[in-house]
Amino acid sequence: MKAKRNLMIGLVVLLVVLAVGVLADQTISDRDAAVSASEDTSIALTSLTASSEIESFGYTWQGDTLNFEQRQEIVETESDSSETADDSASTSASQESEPETETVWYLADDPEYKLDQSSVNSMLTAFVNLEASRQLTETSEEYGLEEPTLTFWMTANGETTTWICGATNDVTGTVYLQKQGEDTVYLVDTNKVT
Repeated sequence: MKAKRNLMIGLVVLLVVLAVGVLADQTISDRDAAVSASEDTSIALTSLTASSEIESFGYTWQGDTLNFEQRQEIVETESDSSETADDSASTSASQESEPETETVWYLADDPEYKLDQSSVNSMLTAFVNLEASRQLTETSEEYGLEEPTLTFWMTANGETTTWICGATNDVTGTVYLQKQGEDTVYLVDTNKVT
């Protein structure tokens, strides 16, 4: 009888311990989720909302400088390339309407070079989404900004902004980044810069 009673007390104590453990785990999980949400302190480095705001851009990396500009090109449709002499009536009607155009990016120094437009769009998206994980208030020679590894610029809404990338912080996997003409230094994820 005493054994049954001790067993029951032991089970009740075990149940209480498990209940406290579950409650503590839930409380810690909720707190960690709240801390993670509040720690998302990404710092937007541009005020752009769409890549269509960018008028031109460029970069200098390992001594090579590339400047990109955009132009409007006429989109050739299937009907444009498959017209025959019998279609002369429809041809004159289609010539009266405005041709479709699209924005195409090109190298300023070699306008005939065919750029991979999806790669250019990836760069434009990176500009729009450029954000830092941390802002530093002091500068240091260790940041490598005196001899930048990469310099990039963009003109949007008539204003040109230039950024200088310094050394990589191997511990955090970030790059030191500074807007030209300002003292503030930012830490930016290496993947966002590359």
